[in-house]
Amino acid sequence: MADPTAPAGAPAPLLFAGPSAHGIDPALFAVAGVRLHPPVRRGDVQALVDGGSGGGVLLICDGVFQAALAVGHAELCAALDAGWQVWGVSSLGAIRAHELRHDGMRGFGEVFAMFERFDDFTDDELCLLHFPEPPWFPVTEALVNLRHALAVQGPVLGIDAGAGRAVVDALRGLWFGERSLQRMQALLCSLGRCSPAQAEALLSWLAANRLKTLDLQRLLQAKPWRADGGGRP
Repeated sequence: MADPTAPAGAPAPLLFAGPSAHGIDPALFAVAGVRLHPPVRRGDVQALVDGGSGGGVLLICDGVFQAALAVGHAELCAALDAGWQVWGVSSLGAIRAHELRHDGMRGFGEVFAMFERFDDFTDDELCLLHFPEPPWFPVTEALVNLRHALAVQGPVLGIDAGAGRAVVDALRGLWFGERSLQRMQALLCSLGRCSPAQAEALLSWLAANRLKTLDLQRLLQAKPWRADGGGRP
């Protein structure tokens, strides 16, 4: 099902996504009218620019950064100069949107906003291990998702804010490949002084409300690129 509100003849936005898209109903991508691509890597955007098909929409969500070089600032700026709208959301896209916010790249969502809201917010909070192919199943958990769960659901479950911060600080000191749900549960019960039932309830809520995934869903629903017909502001 294509997006019925898309202007006639408009090229479909290109969305680079992987683990942040895990669990999203495939119909939402069709309704939003996007063409789904694997996580972006160095050279993918430059290839589009070199292909000469400027004026479209690039939606950068997830990207490779260890197995291959991450998408570069120069190629994103080249896309902007060539007339593309370039949006970043959820993960590496939010990072690049923050870094290039003065160069014309646009950011969307809560993760993007956190770079401005929190002095201690770093790229590392967005990282996780995941399967290297569809459906990009997450193996570890992005710390930003736990931070969000503690902020929203922690008070509902009676989890002390200070104890929650201690858990986040402890996890920040670990490599992101060690941030499993099991490790989070153990720290919630020890440093966070949660009961096993509280920790289980929080992590169950987290699994159904991953902030990175919610940001991508909201982007697809809002389709902000429709309100902006140009490249640079």
